[in-house]
Amino acid sequence: MKLNTISDKMTATTIGLQHIMRETSQMYEVFKPKGLQKKLIEALPAIGAEMLMSGLPLELMDGDVAHVPLLWIQAVLDRLTKTLGDKKVFVLSVLGLQSSGKSTLLNAMFGLQFTVSAGRCTRGAFMQLIKVDPDIVDQLEYEYVLVVDTEGLRSPELSANTSLSHDNELATFIIGIGDITIINIMGENPSEMQDILQICVQAFLRMKQVQITPSCIFVHQNVAEASAGEKNMEGRTNLMGKLDAMAVTAAKEEQLDSVTGFSDIIQFDVRTQVFYFQGLLEGDPPMAPPNPSYSRNVQELKNKVLSIAQWKSDSRCSTLSEVNVRIGNLWISLLKENFVFSFRNTLEIMVYSDLEKKVSEWCWKLRKHALEKENKLHNQLQSKTIEDVNYKDLIVDFDQVYNPLKEEKGTYFKESKNPEILNQWKETANKRLENLNMELIQNILKKCKDVITIKKSRSELDQRNSDYEAELLKMSRNLASNIKDQRLTDQDVEEQFDSIWTDWSTKVVNEKPPEERVDVRAVVVEVLRTHFPNQNDLADKIRSEKGQFLLDVKKHVSQAGWKLLDKWHLLHRNPDDYMNQCTQQVTNSVNRYITRKEDERRDFNDGFINEILSIITSEIDSFTESNQIKSTKEYLTDLSVHLCIKAVPTFERMHSSFRKTVDPVTYLESKRDQYLQMFKHHCKGANSITIFADFLCKQLEPAIKQQVNQKTSRQISDLLINNHPAFNGNRCNLENRILEHLAEKLSFEDYEEYIDQPQTYFIGFIHEHVKKYCANDKITDMLIENLHSFKSVVLTVNTDVTAEVVTQCGNAKTWLDSFCLKLGTHMVIKREDLKSIENEDIQNLTELKEMMVKCLNETVMKMKEQEKQNSGKECFATLKHQATEHLSDHHKGCWAKCPFCRATCTNTIPDHEGEHSVMFHRPEALRGSYWKDTDHFALEFCTTSVSSDASFRCQTGVLPYKKYREAGEPYNQWSITADGSNQSYWKWFLCKFQSQWENKKGYKFSGKGEIPQSWSQITRESALKELK
Repeated sequence: MKLNTISDKMTATTIGLQHIMRETSQMYEVFKPKGLQKKLIEALPAIGAEMLMSGLPLELMDGDVAHVPLLWIQAVLDRLTKTLGDKKVFVLSVLGLQSSGKSTLLNAMFGLQFTVSAGRCTRGAFMQLIKVDPDIVDQLEYEYVLVVDTEGLRSPELSANTSLSHDNELATFIIGIGDITIINIMGENPSEMQDILQICVQAFLRMKQVQITPSCIFVHQNVAEASAGEKNMEGRTNLMGKLDAMAVTAAKEEQLDSVTGFSDIIQFDVRTQVFYFQGLLEGDPPMAPPNPSYSRNVQELKNKVLSIAQWKSDSRCSTLSEVNVRIGNLWISLLKENFVFSFRNTLEIMVYSDLEKKVSEWCWKLRKHALEKENKLHNQLQSKTIEDVNYKDLIVDFDQVYNPLKEEKGTYFKESKNPEILNQWKETANKRLENLNMELIQNILKKCKDVITIKKSRSELDQRNSDYEAELLKMSRNLASNIKDQRLTDQDVEEQFDSIWTDWSTKVVNEKPPEERVDVRAVVVEVLRTHFPNQNDLADKIRSEKGQFLLDVKKHVSQAGWKLLDKWHLLHRNPDDYMNQCTQQVTNSVNRYITRKEDERRDFNDGFINEILSIITSEIDSFTESNQIKSTKEYLTDLSVHLCIKAVPTFERMHSSFRKTVDPVTYLESKRDQYLQMFKHHCKGANSITIFADFLCKQLEPAIKQQVNQKTSRQISDLLINNHPAFNGNRCNLENRILEHLAEKLSFEDYEEYIDQPQTYFIGFIHEHVKKYCANDKITDMLIENLHSFKSVVLTVNTDVTAEVVTQCGNAKTWLDSFCLKLGTHMVIKREDLKSIENEDIQNLTELKEMMVKCLNETVMKMKEQEKQNSGKECFATLKHQATEHLSDHHKGCWAKCPFCRATCTNTIPDHEGEHSVMFHRPEALRGSYWKDTDHFALEFCTTSVSSDASFRCQTGVLPYKKYREAGEPYNQWSITADGSNQSYWKWFLCKFQSQWENKKGYKFSGKGEIPQSWSQITRESALKELK
């Protein structure tokens, strides 16, 4: 660190001719003198022109700030044109990584004196003029060569973000002004220049679109063998392949269909425009002699470069005045269009998108296995075929899926066509898969432990219900034996059964212990009192709660914090909007939690309220932090009271439903039809096999139905993820599909919800598409197909168990034990519910097997008819809910919002480590940002702002955007790349809904915030095409 500081100081104190000329250029551009001073200032360009004519380099681009002093450069070139005449000039430029020998190459080629050394010796770009010998002017077709030397790309002296935008700008500018650009590569492998090459290809394509036709030559330096050029045809072929792929990718970015390879952009011959150089020195410096082969290589390159008129069919060198105009137009266009900054390496984006799609596939395979495993374990626990679930066993089970996925992932990275690009995300992909694997295992373990806990708490109740069933069965059998010879009608049989049912029910009610109902509201109040012990008026708040939350800004928002925000002009809308949005966000999260608890069908307990209070606190903290506001404790208390008291009716319903399921009378009432049917069989003299099979199939019916629904919901999720364009990629892809959906609906209210409550809108979007998919007739077919699938499972178990028990000479009880054990893996079948038939006198198990087939067929036929009649009703509601949950879990991630533009973090891991990021940011007007002391919106994009000299206001004061991390949380938790990348979509949105957004935020698109004319020309179609 100390050495770096010393190095920075040395660099800052170094002075050379370029620094003097830089000051001169600034004087010329800034001063607007009159009289004698004006004459003196206007004489300054003559100094620059004299330097060029004397063979000295002149700074073209300031390397410290990546700026071209255009007025100064144009004035110098104007003066040069006046002095020399408007001569024809051949412009030669060079690009390459730092310390790759660019300046050394130019010095050796033309006898120049560009600075050479290890490290960053050239900063920015310098141009030097060389006069052509008059004897060869006619042959070469130009009179001067303008050589442009540039600083090395990917300089370690610059930060990663600064280097990216700096290099992109430099590469594009240098290629644009050169007739030929030498792309200098150290060694035979261009992998280090991969992203630079993509920038170069993009720049060549842009130049072609404005009828500028530069060319390029590739030079590989420090190649070992003298004959490497002849032996490296494979290397040339690989380079051409990469250039072709980059050209096609760049053409897609520019929405051009006519480009199929690099040669469609510029004239390029891989055999003659790729050179291989040996090293400059033979051996190790400082005593190593020069390598003669290097000089020969340089001479061959020089002949090739200078003779451009002979080998480039459309070669035409510009005059000095035309070069002057080209420099001006190019620089102004770059600043105006900003395409350098908005260009992200398109190949990199495509590689990353492909990787994200693969990672999404791998994650779904894991999640799909987890859903199936969870279902299997739940069946086994409920069926009591296993007593516990072991963490190590789960790891071993998941490894059977996880390990092949790891191998597949390794192969994907290994065999990629772009490993040098792909490898930067290898660790992230590994971590995502590993984290998901562990998360799924822990979730399954937790859910299984919950099932075990509930089972243990109900064991006594289940035993009691079992005893009641046995008693009822005994009573009904005795009665049936007494009346079966009386030939009673069905109505008479039912009356007989009703008499014993009434007597038996009365007995159960009399023996039932007093019901201990929970006063849900009292429990909620007690938890609130414990949670807010110092809130003296809590009782009044609870008593006055009427089911509607009333926002009071003076009471609910910290006035000190609000005044601070007002002081620093950080209020992007009125406080009511802020706090209403916060309230809605918290309410949505609490509602989702309550819905999950309802689905679990558990009894109410005070832990639910504690978890709700924890959610409320967490959501408020998250919202206030990201929006730089501070709510009061009063707000937390009032909102907590409102949401907890509001949840009381729901929890009361949950408690009542649960009590009904555990109430012996209610439970046994649900079994009445089964026992009536059994009673009828006994009265009619049916044999034990018929009674046994009929009763068992009726027990299997709800279990089969549950498994059919669960399997179908998983299949729906799988089909949507694999086939639906919105779900068959990562969350960025889903977000793009949502943006398309919004653009098609053109509903400003929907846009408001999406911008303010993205998570809620995401879930709603998923649910709507699941609902639409479930409206398809194929879902009924899928349900029936799965119904037959589980029928086959039961029949297989029936056959296997019968064969096994016959071999063992077992009885009905043995058959039931084995049947439940084998079937319990596939569905919930409780052995204790079958005690009433375990003692049936069954002598012929083969006949039982056949009767089971008959009864099961009848049961399945009845269920099929129900499925067809209930299409779109209760069953479908369950399918939609489960599929929505699966898809929401698969696409869940981080929901943090950029503090500048409110774009949502695209990391797919909730509570992830490291910084938040987003592929494309939005105009800051979407947050409600505006210019100080005006009512004008700020239209800048964060990615442009953080590379500019602009400042922003935060709670710590005014800071330059470049130092946004110093503003503390949440700014320091975000990584915003200074590449100016943006999408046309949000520009189109602001144009389309300009008045609505002005009304919502209270500011105007005028003055500094006036919408550019170019934005107004963006169509919905072009904005949507960019998303694809």
